[in-house]
Amino acid sequence: MKLNFILLDSALELVPKEILNDPSVIKNAERRGKKPQDTILDISLHYHAMRKLKDWQKRGRPDIVHMAMMMILSEKEILGDFYIHTYDSRIIKVEKDMNPPKNYNRFIGLMEQLLKFGQIPPNSSRPLMKILNVKLSYIVKKYKPVLLSEDGSKIDPMHLCSENFLLGIGAFQHGDFSEEVKGIFTEQYSISKRALETQQVVCRILSSCNYLLGWP
Repeated sequence: MKLNFILLDSALELVPKEILNDPSVIKNAERRGKKPQDTILDISLHYHAMRKLKDWQKRGRPDIVHMAMMMILSEKEILGDFYIHTYDSRIIKVEKDMNPPKNYNRFIGLMEQLLKFGQIPPNSSRPLMKILNVKLSYIVKKYKPVLLSEDGSKIDPMHLCSENFLLGIGAFQHGDFSEEVKGIFTEQYSISKRALETQQVVCRILSSCNYLLGWP
């Protein structure tokens, strides 16, 4: 059994040009010794500036990606392929050997490096994470794409324990999936009677599949 995951519309991006000159962005960048354009958008730091942005309530939550990555990559025995699809439609391939920092500030620094240079480590011939020059529609071709959504048909998460699936999980706080995602992930399932946060969805799937395998 191998589980393939993709975090969709992930709220992970560098500060967009529209708010680079905002005082909150400049102050944070100066404090960290970086250029504003090389820092991660974070709603906890850039809330007032972000209100000028399109879909602002959906963006600036790298902590969601951090929590999901730590959970997914902790189950290397049953992990197949792992991707991150970002709000601005970048595709990041994450290798199973990747061990994301548990410390949030270190994680942010790593993601800034990734989004600036396109891979980490920057000059490695075997990067642990890499931004691929492909579209989401290309990635899903070799899988059966399934979207986990509260609007989907109810299903026991054990039925998702198949290596044929590419399990799409939203990694944003508010709002709906993008039209790009909904146009590709036409099969939708729900694993709960209530809305779940990203890490809860990941946890339920991993727990169910481990149970199915008879692993404690």
